[in-house]
Amino acid sequence: MNYSIRLFKIMGIPIELHITFILFLVVIIGLSIINNSIFWAVLFILLFVSVVLHELGHSYVAKKYGVKIEKILLLPIGGVAMMDKIPKEGELKIGIAGPLVSFIIGITLLVTSQFFDIDINGYPLLYTLSLLNLMLGSFNLIPAFPMDGGRILRAVLSKKYGYLKSTKIAANIGKSLALIMLIFGLLSMNIILILVSLFVYFGAEQESKIVEIETIFKNIKAKDIMTLNPVYVTPDMSVEEFLDFMLKHKYFGYPVVENGKLIGCIGINNIHKKEGTVRDYMQKPVVVDEDTDINDILRKMAYTDRVFVVKDGKLKGIISKTDILRAMSILELKEELER
Repeated sequence: MNYSIRLFKIMGIPIELHITFILFLVVIIGLSIINNSIFWAVLFILLFVSVVLHELGHSYVAKKYGVKIEKILLLPIGGVAMMDKIPKEGELKIGIAGPLVSFIIGITLLVTSQFFDIDINGYPLLYTLSLLNLMLGSFNLIPAFPMDGGRILRAVLSKKYGYLKSTKIAANIGKSLALIMLIFGLLSMNIILILVSLFVYFGAEQESKIVEIETIFKNIKAKDIMTLNPVYVTPDMSVEEFLDFMLKHKYFGYPVVENGKLIGCIGINNIHKKEGTVRDYMQKPVVVDEDTDINDILRKMAYTDRVFVVKDGKLKGIISKTDILRAMSILELKEELER
């Protein structure tokens, strides 16, 4: 289900409003009507125009590096330019571009407000908007993910520590900052601060995981991490025999092989009765070949605990989530030692 509404395109980039943004805007307008003051509604709308320009700053520079911008999505807590990748060589310039746009808007409005301003319900619109843009630029320069400052920090640190370690440093700073914000938000019962802290924490965690997987598993195929000659069961094995077999070998899931061919898979969660055979309870296996890329394997494993590596119908190996974690630990150590 699509939870956003497309407004228009700028530079070929779709600008979309998330449904939560629309609901938040309705609340702001409702409160403005109740309080007989439209200032905050107008300010809210203009602030998010500034956010769009901030994200367009990132997008303009990113497109120079061949990055595809899927869309700019506006949320109640800010905007997100959804890019298909962040090129390492251009990350510093892409990261700086957004805050730079906010500072230019903020300084321009601040100077303008000294000579001319728009008074709404006793509030100076241009002056207030200028301060918010300066705050937006400054906040995004905090050296922690998912803010722009985190990308800038990673771009600088990666020259010395490597891309993966630099990502972890920026992500850990982001998560630490989020926890501090959450504590202050809970103590002051500030809902906005609590929401921002959660956004920062999960944004930092997601960035770290994505980069960790992409970096560690670069050019890794199924044949590189699969467990060879996996223990298997036959379809005619009774449930009681299967349970004894599972107790002996200590695995929770097994391939089912008949006449040398993989025909199914079965695990502890498939058994519901004592009667019957493995054939009665086995499921269709998720199959990959030896040269399947690790990213494709990870996508498949979002819906299963293990995949089976097959060549010409014959079982060659098995990849479980434990195999993935084990490979990550080894490859991460290898990268650290090689730097």
